[in-house]
Amino acid sequence: MNDKTRMEIYNKAFEYEKNFGGCAQCTLCALQTYLDINSAVIKSATALMAGGVRSGNSCGAFNGALMAISAVCGREYDNMGDKQAVADTLVLGRKLHDRFMQEYGSVICRDIQYKIMGKSYRMYDPEDMARFLADGGHDDKCTAVVANAAVWAAEILEEMGIVKFDL
Repeated sequence: MNDKTRMEIYNKAFEYEKNFGGCAQCTLCALQTYLDINSAVIKSATALMAGGVRSGNSCGAFNGALMAISAVCGREYDNMGDKQAVADTLVLGRKLHDRFMQEYGSVICRDIQYKIMGKSYRMYDPEDMARFLADGGHDDKCTAVVANAAVWAAEILEEMGIVKFDL
């Protein structure tokens, strides 16, 4: 993937998260034109924001990137017995997991918040959410996590020869 494409994906994801929030959806939206992810897939990621229903659990950007990988490589509805698709998708998902662990030390939202912001927030609490926003959570913090997740998913898919991003 060339630097122009990498930056385009990064910037799209960053801007979606900055303007709209919803880390899983924003990760998917940045990849949508490259991977032909349909609106139902993007819609299905709505409740995954901020660790799933703003719980601080599994990072929404991580989950959105996993959804993008799975949308490309996962097993089909009419072929649920496709063990090879499952195995291949899990290999790619593990690569994404490893990148998150290397960069953030976790795939857990509250842990990533602590790493990048020095504290974690209860995103379901309106006052704590306001503190998160005041502390720059959507300025350059979680926005960068979302942008990295989108780029990493694209890089992994291309490294494995599944998708070519430089058309």
